Parts: sequence; C-alpha cells; structure tokens
Amino acid sequence: MISYSNRIRAVSLAGLCLFPLLLGSVQAQSTTSDDGLPPYEDELLRLVSIMGSLEFLHPLCGRQPRGVWRDQMANLLEAEEPVPARQARIMATYNKAFALLEQVYNTCTPAAQAILLRYETEAIELTRIMATKYRPVQPVPTESPEKGASEEAAAIAEPAQ
Repeated sequence: MISYSNRIRAVSLAGLCLFPLLLGSVQAQSTTSDDGLPPYEDELLRLVSIMGSLEFLHPLCGRQPRGVWRDQMANLLEAEEPVPARQARIMATYNKAFALLEQVYNTCTPAAQAILLRYETEAIELTRIMATKYRPVQPVPTESPEKGASEEAAAIAEPAQ
C-alpha cells in the first residue's frame, strides 16, 4: 500500500514532468544573454542533475522502474530544442549525476533514501520557482472595437444607480 505522503510526492513529481512544456514556450521569448542561453539555464541544469539522480535512485529504492526520468529528460530536450553544444552540456549534466550515484550506491541505504527525499523536494521547489519566475507572459489580444462596444464598456464601468 502506498502511503499518503508518497502519493502526494508522486503527484508533485508528475507536475515536474509537465515543466518541459513550459520551458519550450518560454525559451523562444526569453533568450536574453549574450551567449544565447535562456535566463533559467542554471536552474535547468540543476533540475537536469536531479533528474539524473532520480533516474538512478528511484529504481534502486523500488520507487519507479528504470527509464521514467530518462524519458522525461528526452521530453525536456525535445521541448528545449537546444543547439548541439547546449544539448551535449545538458546530457553530460544528467549522465554525470547518474554515474556519480551509481559509483557510490549499490543498494538502497538510509543515506540513499535521504538523498532521494532531498532531491525530490528540491526538484519540486525548483520547478515551482522556475514556473513562477519564467512563466511566459500571455499577450492580451487586441480586438477592434465593434459598433456599440464602447457603450457596453461604459455601462460595465459605470453601473446604473
């Protein structure tokens, strides 16, 4: 039986899986640095590192089968559409995090479980921050005023007494 806290954590991590869709729409609007990187690059690389770690730790600790976070990484790369050098940097960050934990842990120890919990919590918070800080601004559609629209607007703005 899955505990309540594990279900909440799973739902929160599912929200993390939706984040690449946000990044794909943000990147086109917010590339501001001289090197062409989006302003959220540091946060993204930290998130990618956590995803690599989760790809190793979740199966080790019996949380999810292998491949779940690798698939999310593929979704993120697809949404980001990075240039080859940036894609290589993102992939290297993911693989390095995976390999580092693979060298240290061969069973799910209390320390591995503590890292897993810490990384899940950090990923949720980092995703929340990025979604808030870099959310794309939706343009307000400008409609041409129709005949009588200004009268309706005046009636809404100034209710009859």
